[in-house]
Amino acid sequence: MRHSGSLTIALIILLAACTASPAQTPSVPPTGAPSASAAPSESAAPGTPVPIEPVTFRLNWVIAGNHAPYFLAKQEGFWEECGLDVSMAAGQGSGDTAQLIANRSQDFGLTDAVSIIAGRVRELPVTGLGVVYQTNPTSIVSKKATGITAPQDLEGKTFGAVPGGSAYLLGKALMAQNDVDTATVREVTVPAPGIAQLLSDQVHFITFFGNEAANIDPDPEQNLNVMWFKDHGQDIYGLTLATHPDYITENPEAVRCFLDGVRRGFEAAADDPEAALDALEALNPETAERRAVHQLLLEGAFEFAGDDLLAQTLEKWTETQQVLADSEIIETTVEPETFFTTEFE
Repeated sequence: MRHSGSLTIALIILLAACTASPAQTPSVPPTGAPSASAAPSESAAPGTPVPIEPVTFRLNWVIAGNHAPYFLAKQEGFWEECGLDVSMAAGQGSGDTAQLIANRSQDFGLTDAVSIIAGRVRELPVTGLGVVYQTNPTSIVSKKATGITAPQDLEGKTFGAVPGGSAYLLGKALMAQNDVDTATVREVTVPAPGIAQLLSDQVHFITFFGNEAANIDPDPEQNLNVMWFKDHGQDIYGLTLATHPDYITENPEAVRCFLDGVRRGFEAAADDPEAALDALEALNPETAERRAVHQLLLEGAFEFAGDDLLAQTLEKWTETQQVLADSEIIETTVEPETFFTTEFE
């Protein structure tokens, strides 16, 4: 059964969740209203202290190992060096983060490309600054015993669904793209993200970020099947750094500083993953209890970040929108140039 386009778009923006972990309370709270003032002047004399501007950064979901590079950037002072005091907070799904960016409740956000595109179709002002996940890691995740390794294996199975989430909508699109007989797929609504229902065998599969499957089972290769959407017609952009287009106009140097700090954080984390995990734990002590899991999540972030961090092209943004349009996730298209800027590459 297909949802109407307008209902689907509304759902994806309000409810989209692009990664999943047990709920955590962010230990680095947001600072509140976004800043409207410019970043520090480049004309300051050598040796002059750099004025510090507080900015907010809303993550896509609960804080986990895949976010460690950002916390390393903060700990190492990469942002402070160029004048930003970045406060990070856990998100409640990419759609929610995109909405907070659009209403300027947050300065920067980590959201998925699906939410940016669907938002732009609804005239939400959200602009991608750089793509963190060059390929979307959304997957069908199931226990080994289900034997689900291809789309047709979904027939006759029970789907633990989180209606409205971007992963859910991409899952429905995947079934349509691969001619799955959805009349044979039993759909059961579960609380996001459905891990408990999967582990207790109430459902056969859920949609989830495959590179974060360690959140479901600490030995995912041994115990889980991960069927990547990218292998079945959805090689599209994933998590993306974003801001409001007006913020770019008002604070170009703050945007440049923020992106440079992210790049340096990822480079430093790649050079010393243990230091990145230490930085994560220092600001989020609850993550220390599952360090091995968070290490796997960090490795998964590197895998999807690719060799050219934050790279983005008009061609792939166009392809990403086309997948959503072909699957009727969006009912109309807009100029893909509106989705992103390459000004700060």
